[in-house]
Amino acid sequence: MASDKIGRRGPRVIPVELRNGTVTVYGSARVADALQELMADMTLYSGVKFAQVVEAVYEQGRRDGRREVFDEFDRVKEKPELKHRNPGRPLKRATPKVDARRTTTREK
Repeated sequence: MASDKIGRRGPRVIPVELRNGTVTVYGSARVADALQELMADMTLYSGVKFAQVVEAVYEQGRRDGRREVFDEFDRVKEKPELKHRNPGRPLKRATPKVDARRTTTREK
């Protein structure tokens, strides 16, 4: 089931068909050969068990990735140079008040 597209130095792309769709597995040549051998002589029972294991591993990887991202955001938020102040009404500047009576010139 391994793909014929082999990168010169990159990982092999191995599409694994699951109940809900297809999952692309990136692995080395050893992983691709093992998956191909495993999926070649698979019965219905072992195929279902294999699909359940692969789905569980995939979901756990997604959870671990999310946790890493949120942990990194928490670390960044704690940095003192990134303290966020909520926007609000800006402070008024101290401007000199002009008295209208004093600005008019009186002529006698």
